[in-house]
Amino acid sequence: EKDLSQAIFWFEKAANKGNSIAQLNLGVIYKNEKGKYIDFTKAVYWLEKSAGKGHSAALTNLGWLYEKGKGVSQDYVMAVSLYKKAAEKGQAEGQLNLGIMYNEGKGVNENFEAAVFWFKKAAEKGLLEAQLNLGIMYKLGRGLEENYSEAVFWFKKPAEQGFAAAQTNLGWMYEFGKGVEQDYLEAISWYKKAAEQGDIKAQLNLANIYKYGKGIAKDYERVFHWNNLAAEKGSAIAQYNLGIMFEYGQGIDEDYSQSVFWYKKSAEQGISEAQVSLGEMYESGRGLEIDYTEAVFWYRKAAEQGNNQAQKNLGNFYKNGKGFSEDYSQSFYWYKKVAEQGDSEAQLNIAIMYEYGKGVGEDYEQAFHWYKKAAEQGQAEAQGRLGWLFENGKGIKEDSTNAIYWYKKAAEQDDSIAFLNLGKIYKKGKGVVEDYTQSFFWYKKAAEKGNSNAQFNIGEMYEFGKGVDEDYKQAVIWYKKAAEKGVTRAQMNLALMFKNGMGVMKDFSQAVYWYKKAAEQGDTLAQLNLSKMYASGEGVPENFILAYKWANLAAARRIDNAENLKKEIRKRMTPTQIAEAQKLSLEWEKKLKGAD
Repeated sequence: EKDLSQAIFWFEKAANKGNSIAQLNLGVIYKNEKGKYIDFTKAVYWLEKSAGKGHSAALTNLGWLYEKGKGVSQDYVMAVSLYKKAAEKGQAEGQLNLGIMYNEGKGVNENFEAAVFWFKKAAEKGLLEAQLNLGIMYKLGRGLEENYSEAVFWFKKPAEQGFAAAQTNLGWMYEFGKGVEQDYLEAISWYKKAAEQGDIKAQLNLANIYKYGKGIAKDYERVFHWNNLAAEKGSAIAQYNLGIMFEYGQGIDEDYSQSVFWYKKSAEQGISEAQVSLGEMYESGRGLEIDYTEAVFWYRKAAEQGNNQAQKNLGNFYKNGKGFSEDYSQSFYWYKKVAEQGDSEAQLNIAIMYEYGKGVGEDYEQAFHWYKKAAEQGQAEAQGRLGWLFENGKGIKEDSTNAIYWYKKAAEQDDSIAFLNLGKIYKKGKGVVEDYTQSFFWYKKAAEKGNSNAQFNIGEMYEFGKGVDEDYKQAVIWYKKAAEKGVTRAQMNLALMFKNGMGVMKDFSQAVYWYKKAAEQGDTLAQLNLSKMYASGEGVPENFILAYKWANLAAARRIDNAENLKKEIRKRMTPTQIAEAQKLSLEWEKKLKGAD
């Protein structure tokens, strides 16, 4: 039975008599044991005595104490010196540790060739960790030519002896067919051996194998199982993966509060993707209460690590003023970071901000620059906006050919604004031959996607037979669609169609209804026509007060015949009625200014 007190007692007797092996054993006990027996100062004392007599294992153990700064001040140079003495005496652990120092450039200049030399020395003596490290050097082509077959050879030796890290690496070689024929089942076998020993990388690799169904059916329950084991051991990546699985109900019931729990664990370890996801949970209020301040906190953490999505989210936050005042300067700052990394959505936002002078001075040339970058990546809105700049000569020389080119690019992606702009260009013959057929074609596409401006234009083209056969019924249909969305010209034209019985039965009450809609939005011709309807009692009871109100408003905007109509109506009114009508006019004007 192990009795360290007795071991120390007898080792000390021998050590005090100068026995180097006893001195070594005492030093190792004080260095490696836990609890009351650990004492790095005593470990240094006895190991120095043994090392002074040239004992190679003592040199290695003393080197470790200097490397880690245990019982002495940390000193990599001294550690290298001690490891080298042990290595040159053929001590395998010293050779391994010296190789690590060369590989990591600690206490000596980084030297991969020297690292390989010492790893190989120790590996040939059967030291498992040295065999693993030598395999890694072959795998990465570090200090020698990349050689996957040699890597497999050296991984296999410690793997077969149960060394988990080597089993994980060997599994990887089988998974990706490096140095061996690709074999997912063999990869799974080695990963499992390591994973069952608690190797986190193996657990993560197994989770991915089951997630993507490599050589085996996809199995989210097993994905969850292996991620859960790794997460419980503190793996930030596994914790992030669990957050995703709980958020989307993959292999486990959807649970936002658990998702938040794991995202937070991962985020606190600095995983930027987890920080973004946690921010999004705070922003949307999933699994916890909405908290925009916390959302911004986590987005900023990720953004400062260069995470594009976080930077974009911050740009959106400051642009929309979610939970606080809009800050276009901050929005521009974050969008620019992402835009400079080639993100087309951010490039579009930067361009819009330059175009409208939001968060930065108005600059059409810069707007053109960023729209073009986004457009060339296939961003439909940017293509449409770039077309508009070419059409109107903003930031670039006016060029209808290029305008049409970019509008069509956006149109190919079903962009309704591009459809609308192409309809306008062909209708006006701007830079191209006037072509109502083409104009109708593009307007119809935009109209069918619900664009009210296009719906109005389609109605007009049906009414006047431009680019399509004259068809009053179709004109009414399209005017009505646009009118119901508040397009005043459509409301005005629809009123005329009802008044004159074009494409629809004459209906003065419907005419009044649509004149009123347009008049309330400030359309002066509609105000004039509505006044006439009230004055004549067509489609509405005769009402001189309202007739005067609308004639008065139209006259104030100097619409033809409005002043004469107003005078004619006035002749049929009492002073009290005139005063009431003028009061209503003033109220309407105030209401309109308030809306503005």
